[in-house]
Amino acid sequence: MGMFDSKKTARPVKSETSHFTTSIGEECVFEGNISTTSSTRIDGKLKGKISGENTLIVGERGVILGEVKASAIIVYGRIEGIVDSERLEIKSTGIVTGDIFIDRLVVEEGGVYNGRCGMSERVEHFIQEPGATESNNSVSDTAELEHPQLRAKEL
Repeated sequence: MGMFDSKKTARPVKSETSHFTTSIGEECVFEGNISTTSSTRIDGKLKGKISGENTLIVGERGVILGEVKASAIIVYGRIEGIVDSERLEIKSTGIVTGDIFIDRLVVEEGGVYNGRCGMSERVEHFIQEPGATESNNSVSDTAELEHPQLRAKEL
């Protein structure tokens, strides 16, 4: 077989964090959109949108400014923008600022999260069940649910 043969063998996608096929190094600045099926590590700076089907790790010096979507996201560095994931883990050195839409959230001591958080539909199911909350659906109740800071002031 020659170097330019068109026959390619399919390799299985590995989801473990020790195997990365997509990486942006420390000195790299990337502007644009990335879509990948492999595990990805960002140690440089990404401005734009990244969408992946596997694990995304943002290294300690890594920065993402924009939209992030992946099945699992582990943040040692910084994300500013919108995050959509089944699992978001913010390590002790990690900072996430912006809106997150997740199923599970883990924040280590020292990790920072500032923004709005929307969790899975399971939460909405419990809120909408009869008897789970008072059935007085006034505008002020809705405002409290949408703005937890307003509710905290009243407590």
